[in-house]
Amino acid sequence: MPQHNRALPDRTLLEWVAGGDAAALRELEQRHGTSVYALAYGIVIDPGEADAVVAETFAYVWLSAARFVETANTSVATWLGEITRSRARAVLLSREWAGGWSPLERAADFMTS
Repeated sequence: MPQHNRALPDRTLLEWVAGGDAAALRELEQRHGTSVYALAYGIVIDPGEADAVVAETFAYVWLSAARFVETANTSVATWLGEITRSRARAVLLSREWAGGWSPLERAADFMTS
């Protein structure tokens, strides 16, 4: 990152990420990692899976930043939320395909037994 400055807008950081700046990605992770984790955890209700969703979210950002910068009219935070929700839903689908139950489903089954 040319200059470490927390006052830089997210979109500027994302432009730097699009140019291959890993330090800019780390800055975005520091700014948004907690909210991305909270959103992921709220969907998957599993700390390990939420961590994996966070990692996948920022990996996707690394690979797709240039496309976002060129085409998106939304905020970086909104985009991160969309990616996170998509990745977390994929986790839920993979559970379903594997025949697994979510913690909430297990609790509901226990309470009705």
